[in-house]
Amino acid sequence: MDQTLYFFNPEHDLALANNDRNFNAPQQAKRLAHDLACLPLWYAPTSSVVWTPSPEDQWFGAIRTLFPQIAESSLSTTPDFSQITSLISWGWDTAAYKRLTLSGADPDLLPSELQLSTIRQLSHRNMAIKALDFIRTHQFTNAPLPQSAQELTSIDAVENYAAKYARVIFKAPWSGSGKGLCWVRDKMTDSHRGWCRNIINKQGSILAERIYDNKLDFAMEFKCSNGITAFAGYSLFKTEKGIYRSNFLLSDRGIVQKINDAGIETTLLRFIQNCLHEFIASEIAPHYAGMLGVDMFVYEEDGQRKFHPCVEINLRMTMGCVARIFFDRFVNSSATGHFYIDHYPTAGELWQDHLQRQSDHPLHVADGRIAKGYLALSDIQPHSHYRARIEIDNFSFV
Repeated sequence: MDQTLYFFNPEHDLALANNDRNFNAPQQAKRLAHDLACLPLWYAPTSSVVWTPSPEDQWFGAIRTLFPQIAESSLSTTPDFSQITSLISWGWDTAAYKRLTLSGADPDLLPSELQLSTIRQLSHRNMAIKALDFIRTHQFTNAPLPQSAQELTSIDAVENYAAKYARVIFKAPWSGSGKGLCWVRDKMTDSHRGWCRNIINKQGSILAERIYDNKLDFAMEFKCSNGITAFAGYSLFKTEKGIYRSNFLLSDRGIVQKINDAGIETTLLRFIQNCLHEFIASEIAPHYAGMLGVDMFVYEEDGQRKFHPCVEINLRMTMGCVARIFFDRFVNSSATGHFYIDHYPTAGELWQDHLQRQSDHPLHVADGRIAKGYLALSDIQPHSHYRARIEIDNFSFV
């Protein structure tokens, strides 16, 4: 029987930055991968196999009873690679390739060395510059789009850029999610210069962009398969200093309405969607298969609401994709809520919070869809440090 194996490797962005097949992820990244290993269960198609470090039979049995959508899926600590016909990672890199081949995966099911190198180049932050420049080549009346970021290769260019604008952000070409960012809100310091110089020496360049008065973060999700590009929906999320915090759980129509309320018309959104679809189909889909997310935001400038349509392109599965798929598959269409990733440094604290939330916000499920309550998307134990959770609470959006 054909089987697809899914596995969660959240250290992917760090592995791309390191660019070494022998990359050894930091302990915190390893803990995240361990604690959330079951996450693909919620976005993988039915009958998929999810690779986990422990079987978690009791938890999985209870979940399957509540959600018939995953009744045919399975967890495996030791996948039988002779039965695996396709492999889906959170993201593809040389370290993931090595891990899978050493575990017995058929190399023919994995990206080739050339494909992995191409995926890394396509994951460079300058792809967002190319996409925004592509959008600019199309005509759209009164589209209030920002200037493209600049790719700089010398510390003198960095100094000149910082002197030109009062508030700027410098970005490493490759870095972990929410990492690799240097915020300069007043003037360059020796610490800023040292950080930028180090990134240029290690990665060859640095990306520079103004800091905007951000009002609303969201993303358009796409899927590439067999060279074909498809729009996969919207995600609406919150960040703090560039670090992901949570997603809102609501319909695509609801997200579009919130974007409209923030001052961006649907006609502009559709224009951007079509431009990105064309760009991805031409530049990315011939070389990459999987999900990707294009981060965007609404900002305010000179009393006017404007739209940045391509801040970053994440060439991997994203938490926004997970939230989008989870809402569509497992949440009552009339309900709303939140999707969070939590971290508790001290063992036992997450366990106590988990028990308290189960008591305070009991889960209500009907016909495999959540109407209300709290759900952890992995098995929480006294030793757990990370959690993906959803809370359906029919929130008032702010």
